[in-house]
Amino acid sequence: MPNIKRPWCVDVKYVNGMVKKYRLTMDLQHALNGDPQGRNLLQNALIVVPLAPYLESKYQKKMSKDAWKQFKVKTQPPFGIGRIIKFYQLSSARAHKFPVSRSQFVAAEYWKAGPYARMNRYLRHDYKWLTKCQISADITYWQRQLYLKKPHPNGCCRLLTWIRVQIRLKQCQHQWLVQEKRLWHV
Repeated sequence: MPNIKRPWCVDVKYVNGMVKKYRLTMDLQHALNGDPQGRNLLQNALIVVPLAPYLESKYQKKMSKDAWKQFKVKTQPPFGIGRIIKFYQLSSARAHKFPVSRSQFVAAEYWKAGPYARMNRYLRHDYKWLTKCQISADITYWQRQLYLKKPHPNGCCRLLTWIRVQIRLKQCQHQWLVQEKRLWHV
């Protein structure tokens, strides 16, 4: 992580209640460091996060840019929406161990009062079809949480996502992943 000694990290709560730590993307890092008032936007915001690890390619350096883009698109992990419950700065060495979130987020003031259709269009705009379904179901869950005592997540989407995460975990046979496998269960 160039130029950032203390990167911003967030604790994200999934639809199923689990909490996982993520490191924010570089564009959000620079925005938070440049605008202290913008930090208020992240409190209780909804953010797009990977639910499984990215695949690393040994051949990345040997691939052309176009081939790498194709490989990267084909190997995207399943994504979901989580609610930021806490954000903080850590040392670069500690933060580097966390997976990186995506840049798309919606501030709490907007997702609590904003129309579902606009949020859905913004948060799921460039993902695969199954990921779009997962993101839509997650947005619905978080908005229902405001009005119902015990909202239930969409069981079909959760099952499909669980299967997709298991497939991704089988694809990644790295030693570090085997040790960290328990952290990726949805």
